[in-house]
Parts: sequence; structure tokens; C-alpha cells
Amino acid sequence: MNKLAFWFPLLLAPCVAHAESPQGVEFLHWWTSDGEQQALQTLKAQLKQHDIELLQSPVLGGGGDSAMTVLQARALAGNPPSFAQIEGPSIKAWDAIGILHNVNAVADEQRWDEVLYPLSIEINKTQNGYIALPLTLHRLNWLWVNHKLLKQLNLSAPENWQEMFAAMELAKQNGVVPIAVGEQPWQVAQLFENLVISTGGVEFYTNAMVKLERDSIDSDTLRQALTQFRRLSLLIDNQLPDSKWDTATQALADSQALFQIGGDWILGELLANQVSVPQEIGCYPTPDSDGVFLYNMDSLVFMSSKSFSAEAAQQTASALANVEFQAKFNKVKGSIPVRTDIDISDFNPCQVQSYQDFHYGVKHNLAVPSMIDSMAVNPVAQQAINSEIFRFYRNPKMEPDELIKRVIAISQSG
Repeated sequence: MNKLAFWFPLLLAPCVAHAESPQGVEFLHWWTSDGEQQALQTLKAQLKQHDIELLQSPVLGGGGDSAMTVLQARALAGNPPSFAQIEGPSIKAWDAIGILHNVNAVADEQRWDEVLYPLSIEINKTQNGYIALPLTLHRLNWLWVNHKLLKQLNLSAPENWQEMFAAMELAKQNGVVPIAVGEQPWQVAQLFENLVISTGGVEFYTNAMVKLERDSIDSDTLRQALTQFRRLSLLIDNQLPDSKWDTATQALADSQALFQIGGDWILGELLANQVSVPQEIGCYPTPDSDGVFLYNMDSLVFMSSKSFSAEAAQQTASALANVEFQAKFNKVKGSIPVRTDIDISDFNPCQVQSYQDFHYGVKHNLAVPSMIDSMAVNPVAQQAINSEIFRFYRNPKMEPDELIKRVIAISQSG
């Protein structure tokens, strides 16, 4: 059961505290890295053009779990922010509580039913209409490669995991960090998610990680993915000074690490730090995932309170639904737009490739939501599974069957 359900009776009570000052609107988010901050500046400037001052409430933690905890606590206290960054199934959970302003007027004005991708409509629209504003579409099955180190090691970009492991082992033998990853559950679990796709393909991934089907979880295919994941965990000797994903990206950019696997927020971070992409750092599909588009999506929800009216929500949403703004924001963020009517020809080549791969993935049923990054299952199950994957990663003595047993238990508790 979604833990928001426990709070439904309390959250239905009127929100009486001050989510918004007379000077502006408060935004709760987890965009705290250099690249994310640059994108956020475009959002702030867009609101300023509409005489709306942005009051920021950033919450550290790139995966968003900490921000969601803060949002839930503030809603319980009757003190929600004006609007908040949010992802996936939790959007509809918040809508069920009844404290979101809908943005139907903006959706009608902007013709969202016509210009949004169908998967964006599915995520952001309920029986109450549009209750969230979609903003970005991120690809998660990216392999980021330091070309200088690749050349020094006389390697080419790996196309399969056999080549990937060989490259990482060679890098480690030569004193190079094989793959940059922070010690956070969501970062580590992203590695596993990509291994599941490469091992079993999209249909198996969907059954095991999205539908959480017992037969797929308790399968030889998942055990094979866990065997590869164990090999990866033993290969990684984490030498990073802290656990943040952007620290890992900096290690990649500084030629301390050969690879990084992660979403194209990494591109935004590289560009913010004047790294040439794809010349210095290349973007490739993760091994054995060519044609697959593993995605998540950032959306904005607007919280109902005495100090943030429906009219104020519509004004804020209207400014942020602007086509020119959405193009500019995504270009800086590293993502691709959620709208079909935005020209991306002047975006970074990695974004152009992402756009092309997204359309290919949709056409061939290879576009799939990330379980690890909040797009596929309810937040309680997602966080619990991430924690168990992280436990397995850090404990070499933990057997695959033990993890499988725990994931099955989580899947049956929802």
C-alpha cells in the first residue's frame, strides 16, 4: 500500500499555513547540482518575466527521496509549498488526496492532448484532468565515456557487457576508476536496472521490475543479472570523496574514471562545467541496450492552500508551460522536451540522439519506465527494492536467492 494512503484523512484537512509569501511562489525541488542549478535559473527567469518571484526550497539528495519526505511532512503540517518537483505514480497518489490544483485551463490553452507524447499524458492526467505539468524526459540507459582514457587504454566504446567488464578490469589494472558511482541506493540500483534490461530484454524487465511478477523475479534470468551485478560490485573500488552523483560526474570529466552510467542529467552537469560533449565525454547506449529507451520524467504539481489559489496556480503553470521556456530548460538540463512541437535541431548531439532513440523505442515498444527512478511502481515499493539492491551490492556474502526472496515479499505487500 502506498504510504500516502495512511495520511489521506489528515491531508484532506484544509491547508492553513503560508506556502506562499506576498512576494512570490515557493518551489520545493531536488535540483542542487551545477547543471540542475543552471536549468533552475531559466525557470526563475521565466517566472520573473511574468512578475512572479521564485522562492526556492531545495532538498539535497539527487534521487528525490528526501524531497518527497519533506513534501509529505509539510503537507501533513498544513504548510505545503506552492509547487513541487515530482515523478511518476506518486503524482496520481497526491491527486487522490485532493490537495492539488488542476492545470486544465493551461492544458486546454496549450492543446496538451495534441502536443504531449502519450506517455506524458498517461503520467500527468487523471479523471480530474491534468493535475501535473510535465517538464522533462530523461533517458537513463546512457553510458558516459571518457574518450581520453579510452584512447590511452587502446579501447573502443563497449557494445556488450563482456566488453564492458574487460574495459573496466583493464582500467583498474592501470590505476583508473573503472566506473564512477556514488554510494547511494538509487545510483547503485540504476546499474542493476540496466543489467536486467541487457540480460533479459525489455519484456523481461517489464515483467520483473515494472509489473513485479513473481515468476520473473524468481527466475534464472534475474539470477544471471544478479551474478553480473555481483561481479560489478566486486570490481568497483569506490575512491570518490562523497556519495553524490555529480561528484561521480566530476571524476569522469577529470579523467579519474573511465565510465559512468546514468541519466542525461549527467549531460547537463558536463555542459554546465564547460566539458565538451560528445568530443571529450561520449554518450552511448549502455551495453546490450541499443534501441531501448529507459526513461523518467520530471513534472510539477501545484498545491492547494489558502495562500496559493487556483488562479495563482494557473498563472504559474501558464508561464512554465510556455514552449520557448520548455525548449530552453531542457536544452540546459540535458533532457528532451515532453512536447512534440519543439524543434531540437540546435540541442546537443547527445540530446538529438536521445530524441531519435525515444521515437524508435516508442515505435518498437522499447520505451520503458524506470522502476529505480520513480516511474514504474509506488514509492514505498520502489524505495524498499532500491534498499535491498543496495544491501546486496554492499554485502558480498548475500546470495541472489536472499535478494529475490526479499523483492518478492515487497511486491506482495503493495
